[in-house]
Amino acid sequence: MRISLTGRHFDVDADLKAYVEKQIDKLNRYYHHIISVHVILDAEKFRQRAEIVLALKKQTLKVQEVTSDIHSSIDRALKKLEGKLKRFEEKIKLHRKV
Repeated sequence: MRISLTGRHFDVDADLKAYVEKQIDKLNRYYHHIISVHVILDAEKFRQRAEIVLALKKQTLKVQEVTSDIHSSIDRALKKLEGKLKRFEEKIKLHRKV
């Protein structure tokens, strides 16, 4: 799985990059065929936005969350993405031929 990280309007330091990579690695629990992950972090005056684009084999999942803290934005976006991955895997299991 490739992880790319982009920071808009600010520089992403090593601690934040390590935090994001650690949190993204947890997604392998829900679905093992993740090709790439692109995390876009955006900082404005009072809004910190985290956007995560997940590329799967034949599907692309995208989530976005805005809060006043960048870490909570990342956590909330990952929580949404976990739910989407769970639903996606259930959908695949239901449509498999017996």
